[in-house]
Amino acid sequence: MKINHRKLKDLLQLIAAGIFYFILVFTTEFSIPCPIKKFTHGHLLCPGCGATRMCRSLLKLNFSEAFHWNPIVFCLMPLWGICAVLWLFDKGEKIIKTVEVVSIVIMLIFGVVRNLPVWKWY
Repeated sequence: MKINHRKLKDLLQLIAAGIFYFILVFTTEFSIPCPIKKFTHGHLLCPGCGATRMCRSLLKLNFSEAFHWNPIVFCLMPLWGICAVLWLFDKGEKIIKTVEVVSIVIMLIFGVVRNLPVWKWY
């Protein structure tokens, strides 16, 4: 298997941006606000709401708290990691496309369900 160096460079740049963002979050408490939550004055949460707090919990190895903040992203992350490795080696295009579509559908369903009145999130 041969790694695609252009894709590796892209992935490393993305990881570096993520590390920079988390250093910024940890040192300044700055975080990117959710546009849906901001637009609806906190009444609606997008499927990604809580992902920053989830990642902070993961960095502290607090998996139950990470799951609490965003269970869908928490559960999909291993699949996304596998897809990233396949993508780096130019393999599994069909698997990657399937995971993309399934992830979008799951995230959309989660975005609706988490805003139902019977669901108290946080």
